[in-house]
Amino acid sequence: MWFRRYKHWIGVWATMLLGLIFVAAGLGKLAYRPEAFLFSPDFFPSALVKAFLIWLPGIEIIIGVLLIAGIAAKFVASFSLVLIAGFIANNSLLLKLGLEGEPCGCFGIAETLAQERLSVIGALYLDVVMVALVVVILFCYQRSFFNIYPWFLRRGKIAEKKDRSGSG
Repeated sequence: MWFRRYKHWIGVWATMLLGLIFVAAGLGKLAYRPEAFLFSPDFFPSALVKAFLIWLPGIEIIIGVLLIAGIAAKFVASFSLVLIAGFIANNSLLLKLGLEGEPCGCFGIAETLAQERLSVIGALYLDVVMVALVVVILFCYQRSFFNIYPWFLRRGKIAEKKDRSGSG
């Protein structure tokens, strides 16, 4: 019965954790050159890969901020699942090429600041954890799929305050 009691908060913590991962990865990549990322060769045309890697930090930051705030959290988590699936595919191909010990560059300059490099196999483990967090969000987060109200605002409390003050 404890699960029902804390289900919403488990979902909220999962959104914040996944959001922090995306924000850290996006901010770390902003100062990084796209050529420094480890990407599987011959999977996509190099021009497409370069364009994607230029936009990737911004996409990750937007996803992270929306998840942390809880704005359309289930929708954003579902969208992030597509991105995570791409990360898993890339890391799997890199493993197939025998590059499991190479640094992936997933967190960009943040890896240098932390004096720790995430290997391709470590990035794959992190991707699996991120998929698990998305599943937790989809099953535990109690707001609707497209709800734009942040988790820290309760819709009923806001409406009550407006009614009491006479506005609205």
